[in-house]
Amino acid sequence: MDKTTTSPLLTNDRIESLDMMRGLALLGILLANSMHFQYGLFLIPDIHNYYPNGIIDRIAEGFILLFVQSSFYTLFSFLFGYGMAFLKERLLTREQPFARVYWRRMLILLLVGYLHGVYIWDGDILFVYALTGFILFFFLKLKVRGLLIWSIILLSLMALSITMPEEDESMATFNEQLYQYSLEEREVLSSASYSDVVTFRQEADPLGFGWMSDVIIQGSAIFSVLGMFLLGAFVARKKWLEQPEKYQRLFKRVWWITLCIGFPSKLAYVLNETVQTEALHTFVGGPMVAMFYASSIALLATNKKAYTWLKPLTFVGRLSLTNYLLQSIVFTTLFYGYGIGLFGKIGFFIGILISFVFFFIQILLSKWWLKRFKIGPIEWLWRLGTYWRRPRFKNETHS
Repeated sequence: MDKTTTSPLLTNDRIESLDMMRGLALLGILLANSMHFQYGLFLIPDIHNYYPNGIIDRIAEGFILLFVQSSFYTLFSFLFGYGMAFLKERLLTREQPFARVYWRRMLILLLVGYLHGVYIWDGDILFVYALTGFILFFFLKLKVRGLLIWSIILLSLMALSITMPEEDESMATFNEQLYQYSLEEREVLSSASYSDVVTFRQEADPLGFGWMSDVIIQGSAIFSVLGMFLLGAFVARKKWLEQPEKYQRLFKRVWWITLCIGFPSKLAYVLNETVQTEALHTFVGGPMVAMFYASSIALLATNKKAYTWLKPLTFVGRLSLTNYLLQSIVFTTLFYGYGIGLFGKIGFFIGILISFVFFFIQILLSKWWLKRFKIGPIEWLWRLGTYWRRPRFKNETHS
């Protein structure tokens, strides 16, 4: 094959521990989103009855806040940065052009994210990832040390938000705007038609700043994920996850540090909700617990017994884009008024149970699919648009 012809990476280039992390991240994202699918984007207690099942819903909420929220989209951000740095190295090693492949890849992701956010679920993360990916391209030109330094700078700046003052008059006005938006959102999502929901997404203004609301929301989201993108790119360049057995001491050190800092940072918010503890939960606890999960898998994947237990996560992880979109399609249909209509009715505990059951179904479906096909249907379209050549779809034994 001509080295200058761009082609997708082969299946045997995959790092299974990364697919395990992607699978785990998708489970965590689904659990966190189970709160938003049934209560809207901004969780405002005065609008909804969060605890129809009493104390068990309060325990379920605490579980999500402590072990899930703010950690799994952060883990997914880390993996995205890792994947882009890995892609660059593999293409350049094969003397294939990186820039045009990368930009096509991000533009397609931007389109998918836009369609997902408008026509399926407005809690989309793909659009933000694509926008941040445009910025990441230039950071990937840095040396390894530069990636780490910028990652630390950005993550530290986010962590400084714990110094924010308590609610003042301007914050009260902002919260009132969110309250009004959430009231309208509850009405639309619980009873309106599909076309009305789409119209609401296109016309609603959650912050009250007109078109600037989108700029503020997207800009803050970009800033919040770029640091983890860079950390993932740094780890990819260091190649620690390609041979995890060689770096067990490093992963154990990371495991202990993130365990001791991450969970106490999140627990503070669970026990006492303030502006400062919420920032501590999101911008310190979130990334720390994400790296706790990543280092846990890096350590466990080298153990044969643990590997057997973690293996099912790889099936979901290899089809991460397809499975992410499938979660949105199924759960919006389950909760919104144009579907089954469970919006605001079942509580956190039952939402968690449904999420675990559906994720188990995703494992089974993904395993079945990968026996017959090399990649998922959305991944296939993404590669087709990225490389401008048709990837092999069926496995040879099922062709």
